[in-house]
Amino acid sequence: MNEAIQEGALLITGGEQILESCYKPTILLNPSEKSKISTHEIFGPVVALYSYQNLEEAIQKANDTVYHFQAAVFSKNQTGALEIASKLNASAVMINDHTAFRVDWMPFAGRDQSGLGVGGIKYSIEDMLQDKLIVVKN
Repeated sequence: MNEAIQEGALLITGGEQILESCYKPTILLNPSEKSKISTHEIFGPVVALYSYQNLEEAIQKANDTVYHFQAAVFSKNQTGALEIASKLNASAVMINDHTAFRVDWMPFAGRDQSGLGVGGIKYSIEDMLQDKLIVVKN
């Protein structure tokens, strides 16, 4: 986080360490595209906001990483939001909700460097089952 600020990100709120490995919820504005906060997965209450000139640039920025997990689109235009969702390289796209939204029946997966396989109740049960084939010749 400090690295992102040194590289030009504006700290909007948070950024304070409250425990050894825990920070207050943090919002950073326009971190460098080469900053670790832009190129690595963040596990914590950190949001990086980026400005853009047009929608295609925003989609390109969102897809321009090796990590692709979940994404969110907020819009009053449902058709436009669905079009954007189809262009985002994410395993799940939430429309008008945050990426922490989850219900048990949802698949849980990442793309590219975000992980292998799919999690979730259905997928976990399938992983624990063993298929068996029996062939009988009369």
